[in-house]
Amino acid sequence: MKVTTGLNIQKGVKLSEHCRFSVGGPADFFIEVTSAEEIRDAIQYAKQNKLNYFVYSGGSNLFFDDKGFRGLVIRITGGKFKLLSDGLVLVDAGYELPKLVRNLASKGWGGLEFLGNIPGSVGGAVVGNAGCYGKSIADILQTAQVCSAERNKVEVWKPEDFEFDYRHSNIKDNPDKIVLNATIKTVQRPPKEIVAELKRELDERMEKHPHSAKCAGSFFKNPEAMPAWKATQEAGLQAFCVGGACLSDKHANFLINRGNATSEDILKLAREIQAVVKNKLNIKLEPEVRYVGEHGLEDI
Repeated sequence: MKVTTGLNIQKGVKLSEHCRFSVGGPADFFIEVTSAEEIRDAIQYAKQNKLNYFVYSGGSNLFFDDKGFRGLVIRITGGKFKLLSDGLVLVDAGYELPKLVRNLASKGWGGLEFLGNIPGSVGGAVVGNAGCYGKSIADILQTAQVCSAERNKVEVWKPEDFEFDYRHSNIKDNPDKIVLNATIKTVQRPPKEIVAELKRELDERMEKHPHSAKCAGSFFKNPEAMPAWKATQEAGLQAFCVGGACLSDKHANFLINRGNATSEDILKLAREIQAVVKNKLNIKLEPEVRYVGEHGLEDI
């Protein structure tokens, strides 16, 4: 495959500027892409030049190592959506969730309200099965185009192909599979009702969550025994800090960057929380947030 000329590949870009945690060193190479063609071209560029690569979209559910990334980081941003028949919407992977929900609301299409105040993009939401209030994107996803990077092949996946689980899909930890776009089911609803619901939900979030903090949202998945925030509270860890990383005093499942946190601070804090909760409550906390090391995804 011939790679499109003019790919705007940059050198030494600080990854802290491209994720909500505001943590991460320089990538050897970095590019922002929008269309499915650009995504595939960037991957082929990496392969042809024997570069390690990592692909992501919103940057709201991960953080990078302070040492940066050895290879090419490909960030999917922007894009567009198209209303199809029967209330279906085709939307690019880099399209922001809050923007999508509000733009559809203005046209009288709803059913996505539970995603309306979640930071991040459509592609990331599919990969992590994003949601809240007992709903997730798996409930409204019809199909998605998924690129198998190694084979440079695009497939149409149905929801069952993702093997969705709570905040999980089978491609969340598989860098070979990249979501290019998604077709989502909507329902007709008066715009004023949607906007009012979004405002009420956002007001609740602003009151209960550190919504504007440098963080990746809920850090741990909720175990069956109790919500993760309750487990950390009962273990006596709310507002516990390591370096510049702290558990929020507003919501005990939000790890926040106070402004000077390093990737090591976040890792140490997360692992200490896991150890204390396991020791005191015999509950295993599994991270929802992903950690990208120098060469790709690593365990927390």
